[in-house]
Amino acid sequence: MSLKRDLHLPILVLILLSIGGLLLHLRLHPVSFDSGRGENPANVIPFISALLGAVAVPILLSSARTFVIGYLINGMAVVIGTITMAHMSIAAPPYPVTISGILMNTSIPYIILLIPKLLIGQRIMFFYHPNGMGRFFTAWWWLRHFAYLSGIYTLGHLLWR
Repeated sequence: MSLKRDLHLPILVLILLSIGGLLLHLRLHPVSFDSGRGENPANVIPFISALLGAVAVPILLSSARTFVIGYLINGMAVVIGTITMAHMSIAAPPYPVTISGILMNTSIPYIILLIPKLLIGQRIMFFYHPNGMGRFFTAWWWLRHFAYLSGIYTLGHLLWR
């Protein structure tokens, strides 16, 4: 099998996950620019991110020359989406706090649906670089950046309430 043929399935899965996430987000938070109806115009940002994930990222990941850009966009969208969804769950915890309440009434299920996008992106990276890229784009690299962005998000939330 050729390299391009081996990439078809992971890229298709990435597209389907992105479309599923987009539809799920549209169901939970419809996009509207009319703040008078009680809808938040900030919902446009995740909509654009999911649209990029479904259209631009697969195109970028299909080429050896541009896959790093697509890989970074995909990975950072996962990290930022995880951080913001976790914040929303912490800011409005379920009442009463029970195991089933935490699992079913927070954004944990949506975070679990988002994490495979990072793993699929990692798999695609190994198509282009079977031995990895040195110290970059490893699991520890992503974990460090998750911690950095979580810290920045927390500081921003605490300082600019």
